[in-house]
Amino acid sequence: MGKIKILSADVANKIAAGEVVERPASVVKELIENAVDAESTSIRVEIRAGGKRLIHVSDNGVGMEREDALLALERHATSKVNRIEDLECIQTFGFRGEALASVASVSQFELLTRTADALNGTKVNVDGGVFRAVEESGCSPGTHMSINNLFYNVPARLKFLKTDTTEMNHVTNQVTWAALAHPNIHFSLTHNGRSILDVRACDSHLERARLLYGKEFAENLIEFTEELPDLKVYGLLGKPEFTKPNREYQLFFLNQRPIRSRIIGAALTEALDAMVAKGRQPVALLFLTLEPETVDVNVHPAKIEVRFRNERTIYSGIVRILRNAVHKAKYIPKIETPVEPTESEDDTETRDTSLPRQVSTPRHTPRSSPATKIGQRATTPVAGTQQTQTPPVPTQETEGTEQVPETVAPSEVQATSTTPEVVVQPPRQEIPDGVNLNLLDFEDVQLKTNLFKTYIVAEAKDKIFFIDQHVAAERVLYERFVNQMQADGIPVQGLLLPVTLEATPQQLGALKIHGDIFEKLGFDLEEFGGNTILIRAIPSPLPTRAAAQTVTDLLDKLPEEPHTDVQLPEVIDNALITLACKSAVKAGDTLDTKEMMNLIKELSEAKLPFNCPHSRPIIVEMGRDELERWFHR
Repeated sequence: MGKIKILSADVANKIAAGEVVERPASVVKELIENAVDAESTSIRVEIRAGGKRLIHVSDNGVGMEREDALLALERHATSKVNRIEDLECIQTFGFRGEALASVASVSQFELLTRTADALNGTKVNVDGGVFRAVEESGCSPGTHMSINNLFYNVPARLKFLKTDTTEMNHVTNQVTWAALAHPNIHFSLTHNGRSILDVRACDSHLERARLLYGKEFAENLIEFTEELPDLKVYGLLGKPEFTKPNREYQLFFLNQRPIRSRIIGAALTEALDAMVAKGRQPVALLFLTLEPETVDVNVHPAKIEVRFRNERTIYSGIVRILRNAVHKAKYIPKIETPVEPTESEDDTETRDTSLPRQVSTPRHTPRSSPATKIGQRATTPVAGTQQTQTPPVPTQETEGTEQVPETVAPSEVQATSTTPEVVVQPPRQEIPDGVNLNLLDFEDVQLKTNLFKTYIVAEAKDKIFFIDQHVAAERVLYERFVNQMQADGIPVQGLLLPVTLEATPQQLGALKIHGDIFEKLGFDLEEFGGNTILIRAIPSPLPTRAAAQTVTDLLDKLPEEPHTDVQLPEVIDNALITLACKSAVKAGDTLDTKEMMNLIKELSEAKLPFNCPHSRPIIVEMGRDELERWFHR
């Protein structure tokens, strides 16, 4: 080991570049942040060869004078931090004072800048960290930076870059995220002379999402703004049926800064767990606003990770906000087809085509069951009495999450994230406070009939609702069980003749470990010797015929190890889902009018009436105009 010595400026800059400049997209990110801080209203990015040959970023911001232009290329030179206390309340995007010096040390760099009141601008050329020229030059107000031949003098870094297409994809992501964060700024991006992205300045994030992702994408978003004492969230959530196979469209922004966060990702999964099908991922663009002193953005050299002062408060607040937003949207899937309406001859002769098309009244009403208005509560219990076999429905499992905004692929994000794990606080489908209890507005809905002994048909003004009786009953019973567990417990019914169950050794072991779970659910189980279990009492809504299968399913699903106090609520929640499924009416069960009325009434009062606990849709809506389109009316 040699003597300790101070590194040369050239070596120090290259080391800093290794932390800040990972690939061309890293450079684009840093330069865009500087342009935003410079109050730009237009930012143009030009790329060649995926950014390996050229990165040119031009803005119309305030620009720099000669002295500032030279200082900007020195390490740790910044106008945004003066004291150590400033790091606790950072409101700008660039602040470290390392980016330009680092980029200039590993490229052939040109800076051209002018303030609005200056007659001439300043041009600075740097080659591999060495100043080559400083001179006056004419240019438009703002700052224009050209980075040629990135990593030309660090071949070990250059060989790790991917193909032009891959690098360009990362650049496109960075510009897209910046455009989402700042809809009031015009962004354009070209690659090898071809326009990739060009979005004008606009007034809202929703409009910016439409410009970036298209009309169909924007129309499938639920827009909301919710605020808690220490947290404000504006968001664009995909409707429950508008999901993706991966988390590519889960983008998080904090105080307009694209970030990645396990905290926010876990909260998103928790909040929408009951509404998104297993194996699918929700679409979510979330824009959080927090006081700068409550979050540390100085955790990572590239400022892509943040640390919240109170992680648990942020987590629970986001869960609550997202659930409120979805429930207020009252979203029900609609049956729609691309069928184009065709006008009949008599329509063409009489209609004034200058007026909007009106929905015509049907000339006859098809025969149906007598209409019954849903006005008062029926007293028939929800649980069915017919013995019908249905395929088992898998229980939704909570998956771990990670966040995207960064210049790495989603698969890399999980490997690189350093934010600590969060213990998810159950119950998993906790009902948020302050939500309207009658989300379905079913007071004026009329019961029509039941199709295939499975789907209840109800009519409202210009709408038809198809309700799956099994999953509707599951939702009603699940919420009833949750409320009963929080109050006096689930009612129990003793059995005159115990039901016997032959269990496996593994199931007997699970019973010994988790016997308290069954007591909480309303079961009285007794080991009767050998592999036999006696079921002496069951929860009152559960049909006796389903008792043995329900106990068997619960034993098979319980964890092999004793549950902790933290795990217990989630274990019970999964058990309640299974109990609700086994207790509910089945597809094929015959319901009379009173039973259907009671089910619809209870569903209309449910806190989460749109999806069953397994995330399957409960209600599908068909508009009268859609029906008439099929008949060319």
